Amino acid sequence: MSEKIETLRRLQSIDSKLKRLEGDKLYRAHDIEKKKGEIKKKRDELADIVRDIKNYQKNIGMKELELKTKEGEIDKLNVQMNQAKTNKEFSAFKTEIGGKEADKSLIEDAILGMITKLEEMQQRQSTFEKEIEHEEVLLIELQKKVETDMKAMDAEIVALKEKRNKFAALLDNNTLQQYDRLTNNKDGIAVVGVVNKVCQSCFMSVTSQTINLLMSNKDITYCHSCGRILYLDDGSNDREEL
Repeated sequence: MSEKIETLRRLQSIDSKLKRLEGDKLYRAHDIEKKKGEIKKKRDELADIVRDIKNYQKNIGMKELELKTKEGEIDKLNVQMNQAKTNKEFSAFKTEIGGKEADKSLIEDAILGMITKLEEMQQRQSTFEKEIEHEEVLLIELQKKVETDMKAMDAEIVALKEKRNKFAALLDNNTLQQYDRLTNNKDGIAVVGVVNKVCQSCFMSVTSQTINLLMSNKDITYCHSCGRILYLDDGSNDREEL
């Protein structure tokens, strides 16, 4: 393998790692935004619960006012019944009071049911508040972890870029431009091996003439199908590039 091809392969290895690191940085930043989104969703749900509780408390208050009104009506009827002058009047008041008492009992049952429901809603509110508090603690921990990871990745990126510049300086401008063009247009893969006369990128067979050119190591040879830079891969190049 020519020194130029070896330099290109090493350059591609560095670029692949740089691309992966930049992707990892975005992914880690996304982790924080995802956690913030989860907390916001819970906060919105909590706000809905709090609003429902306030409305429910108002409804209970209105029901309690209705109960007081009913109790006032009963008290008034009791006074009138005690002042009744005839048995017929007394009986009529007693019957009406019985109806009012039945209505009062229904209202009291409704209030008890509403209070039970309110307690359930308040318990749900408390649960959400604890969950949010826990999620916020996790967010702080995640932010610290991501910050540490980001610093480590930034340091690695700086080191890789310095190494990249050293390898790029070994290439002539035309070769470097061709490599950069292929990298941009071929999903970051500009240099690929040929195994058993097959390009390992597009998996198309290469001609015998191409194989001869690769064996001569005289110049850069391109795949006639995908246009990538080729080299003969006999398995001896499967080592750490950097």
